[in-house]
Amino acid sequence: MFRDVLTITVVAGRGGDGAISFRREKFVPKGGPDGGDGGRGGSVYLRARGSVDSLSELSKRTYKAEDGEHGKGSGQHGRAGQDLYIEVPRGTRVFDADTGELLGDLTEEGQVLLVAKGGEGGRGNMHFVTPTRQAPRFAEAGEEGERRRLRLELMLIADVGLVGYPNAGKSSLLAATTRAHPKIAPYPFTTLSPHLGVVEVGGEGERFTLADIPGIIEGASQGKGLGLEFLRHIARTRVLLYVLDAADAPLKTFRTLRREIEAYDPALLRRPSLIALNKVDLLTPKEVGERVAELAQEGLPVLPVSALTGEGLGALKEALLSLVKATPAPELPRPAPRALVEAGVEVVPLEEGVYEVRSPALERYLSRLKGDLTEAAGYLQEVFRRQGVEAALKAKGVRAGDIVRIGGREFEYIPG
Repeated sequence: MFRDVLTITVVAGRGGDGAISFRREKFVPKGGPDGGDGGRGGSVYLRARGSVDSLSELSKRTYKAEDGEHGKGSGQHGRAGQDLYIEVPRGTRVFDADTGELLGDLTEEGQVLLVAKGGEGGRGNMHFVTPTRQAPRFAEAGEEGERRRLRLELMLIADVGLVGYPNAGKSSLLAATTRAHPKIAPYPFTTLSPHLGVVEVGGEGERFTLADIPGIIEGASQGKGLGLEFLRHIARTRVLLYVLDAADAPLKTFRTLRREIEAYDPALLRRPSLIALNKVDLLTPKEVGERVAELAQEGLPVLPVSALTGEGLGALKEALLSLVKATPAPELPRPAPRALVEAGVEVVPLEEGVYEVRSPALERYLSRLKGDLTEAAGYLQEVFRRQGVEAALKAKGVRAGDIVRIGGREFEYIPG
């Protein structure tokens, strides 16, 4: 089943923990710390592939990369977790499902987008040795990997998009001009999923892609019928080809189609366009001439064709190729740079002699420390100084011996 909108959850791997370990050799009874680092967690990427034509090929709703391995003694570092690559169709736009932020637009073959970064591995206790701290019994735990809900929207990449009512003959026209085999019916019927075909022109190997998009009906811009499922796909096409049933009020149909497109995105009306007046085999030459003259007053070239008999298809292909070659690919909004969040420090008095430090970055870091944290006091004091905690505490009038809470832990304040 074709699918062009999908929400999935991606989870990057957790970093491995750093090890708390000491050398234990026969003639070295009190060896120094030798805990190795944990490996980095695997990241999650999306990769565009032309061989994937529908989001329905993503069979799972949650994708998780591999965790990093924990560090070991003797300075052995853990192996990094394997990155996970999820293949999606070319033309997939990627949004953060919770914030609506556009993260990326995968239009090129093999293009890769990082969507969840793996957690950093924790450092082993061998990193925390100082002249006054010879045997640290603490280390860092691995960092959690990013977790994110993604909304994927497929917007077909085609040179020409067929625009028309159900049963206007779009599928027949696609079949007659390409080797595609869309479902065709002799009754009012609309394509339920887009079909792509390649149109070859002349003997010099010139070609362009043609997309038969689900048929539009009046009110589609308000969500009636296939509504937005249709309109989303024409946004990427360079050229629009309005396919009209010559025997069924083509001028009225054309004006309705233009109104729906304008209601969705007025800029699409400026997209280079042609009109294919289809099923002319059902009319007399005089009737065809009258309808062509009537439609020509709308300002677009009109080409009478018959997908059934092949009449006019050669001229239509030549005209479309010329228009495609003269029209650059449309520009869609590009992802905005993600804002950087400052890691501020806030000191809040709770009661006499008790203060709480609020700093998300520091709280996350404290949660990663493991082992005997009483031995880590000196190290943490240096961390707090670098992160501006010391200055913030002094500005609030915190005195020696006062209690400072941060990240669920309590410390006695000792001025640096």
